[in-house]
Amino acid sequence: GEVGTLHESPLCWLHAPVNLAMTQASPSTRPAGPAGRRRPTIRPVKVQRITELGPRLLRVTFGGASLSGFQMPRPGAHLKLFFGEVSPDAFADPNAPRPVARTYTPRRFDPVENELDVEFVLHGDGVASDWAAKASVGDDLLLAGPGGGHDISSDCTEMVLLVDETALPAAGMIIDALPANCQVTLVAEVQDAQDELVPSARSVQRVQWLHRLPVEAEPGSLLLAAARRLSPGADAQWFIACEAGAMRAIKTELLKERDLPREQLITRGYWKV
Repeated sequence: GEVGTLHESPLCWLHAPVNLAMTQASPSTRPAGPAGRRRPTIRPVKVQRITELGPRLLRVTFGGASLSGFQMPRPGAHLKLFFGEVSPDAFADPNAPRPVARTYTPRRFDPVENELDVEFVLHGDGVASDWAAKASVGDDLLLAGPGGGHDISSDCTEMVLLVDETALPAAGMIIDALPANCQVTLVAEVQDAQDELVPSARSVQRVQWLHRLPVEAEPGSLLLAAARRLSPGADAQWFIACEAGAMRAIKTELLKERDLPREQLITRGYWKV
């Protein structure tokens, strides 16, 4: 892909399991599948609001009766969004072509209003980005989820988050869930200053924004350099989420070059160049 440009991929959440553990909702459709296989609940929703967070950042608020019973998941969890002319009935046939799907973070859920917020990066080259750029109130979409996520230890005293703009919603969920006395370092790589969206209302002790422009740095390269500079406490937990190749380079740096214990590191490849 072009340097500095985000490109969606069917593997944009490389860690995401194909089969998501879902909460039953109604009305909804649960696709058929092999015996013993947990299938996702497909939820028809409508766009309720669209909020511009920045020139390239958009929050879409979904609503609908199908969100009744939706449970806000663990921090860093994911949803599947299905694009194109897709009927819930299409999931009943396991041999039918799979609809085009992308994976996103559920940022906020209001169980009273049955509203769900999902944040999009408008990078102009992808199914979900194109859909979000053209979305209007009343538009229909299908989603499945939530699934995955991480357990945050109540005795976590320091958290380091290295993320790009695609992972800012997940970073916000993690920051929100950390113990009150946990020291937080957030290093975020974005295109430029216009993308500096603080992901949480909670106060973060150390925040650093890294800009790929105007130097046209390769995606994730600034995060790798930052990982080499940082020197948190020996017990610090790390969350790394960015372009998949850069994530692997940062993971190697921390595990092999710095001997970080594997249990202190969570890594996620959110998209591929």
